[in-house]
Amino acid sequence: MWAKRIRLFFLICFGVLTPLCANAQSRDTKLNVAIFAYLPDASTAIKKLENAFERRYLSIDLDLELWNPYDDSFEGNGLSRIVDFDIVEIDTCRIDELMEGQFGGIDEIPIEVRRTPDSYIGPASVISKTEIGTQVVPHWVCGNYLQIWASNKDVVDARTFESFLKAVDPAVGKPVLAAMWGGTTLGEYYADAVLDIHGPEWAREHLISLWKDGAELDEPAKAAVLSLIKELSKENQAHLAHYNDHSYVLPRLFANSKDSTLIGYSERIYYAERELQLTPGQFPPIVKPDEIVIRQFSFADKSQGTPCWTDAFIIPKGRLSKKRAAIAAFLQFVQTNAAYSVFAEPAQFYAASYLLPATTEAYQADSTIVKKQPLLPQFRDAMTDSFPVSNSKIWRGMRVAGDKLKKVIKP
Repeated sequence: MWAKRIRLFFLICFGVLTPLCANAQSRDTKLNVAIFAYLPDASTAIKKLENAFERRYLSIDLDLELWNPYDDSFEGNGLSRIVDFDIVEIDTCRIDELMEGQFGGIDEIPIEVRRTPDSYIGPASVISKTEIGTQVVPHWVCGNYLQIWASNKDVVDARTFESFLKAVDPAVGKPVLAAMWGGTTLGEYYADAVLDIHGPEWAREHLISLWKDGAELDEPAKAAVLSLIKELSKENQAHLAHYNDHSYVLPRLFANSKDSTLIGYSERIYYAERELQLTPGQFPPIVKPDEIVIRQFSFADKSQGTPCWTDAFIIPKGRLSKKRAAIAAFLQFVQTNAAYSVFAEPAQFYAASYLLPATTEAYQADSTIVKKQPLLPQFRDAMTDSFPVSNSKIWRGMRVAGDKLKKVIKP
């Protein structure tokens, strides 16, 4: 009897456990990836992404690190550090610099990883039609969009900037809630105003001129942004520079006031749902598609586009030749619905992140991603005629505009 037990013990240990251990020990490729840090429940989401990837690719040890993709160098990370990684997620507002060889340069995306432009939505589709499409793998898209409770009929029906200003009024409890807290964010609103008033070509040249030539702000666009600020809630006006309000307070005020109007990124819905989830018996997704209207904001008679951003993966120069198979595996996996589903529900029982995937297939009605985030198709539809910020000169011009506006605003 004891001999049989001992033999069974060795069979279990060496016949069953050994292959499992071998799988763990066979992770002979280490893949270091820097990933966009500014996500809801980011740490939880990337851990789940690591686990999902490693279950599928047993030979690769994936290490994801949250980082800042905008600055050259900031608190130990930034573009100057891309040489430390095999894959890096950036905002494509800096892609022209990387393509020119700055920060060490980048490798082309392997042909087997690339997708056609119609595989992507909004700004990701636009940049995929250019040379940029050979240098990046789009991951997320975003922009400031109008979010209105469907019951707020006056604002829903207001299609022009003039009628919108008449429909909102903080004095009677119908404020605008908008994050206008920093140079880049203020610059986004200014760029949106310039787009709607003058059109995309003039806007592009003007924004570059602000940075390159020291041009002055366009008066009609400046006046439009200042008019919008007057319609913000008193709390919003008093805290224009507070990131906390941008991400947390304003969406929660929106959740509790059906007469308020929110302008912001899609993930603001995540924070609104977190607030609504505090009501007993409410479980995400709480906000239904027929309860909210999402569309481009217009600073004129109609919108001529919204400044939009694309977060995308790049390969630092020289990395592809060393780890091609592992790099291709990650870049293919991260574009799948299985990978996007990790971000749709980063923490169980919490609200969905409401980040906008760059791929069209993520928006299929029967996908888990849309079931958990039923407003996603409205955000996708609102991205028609987007204005991709995929040039550092335009991005810098927007920041100059925002800094100039900060000197004018008196909260």
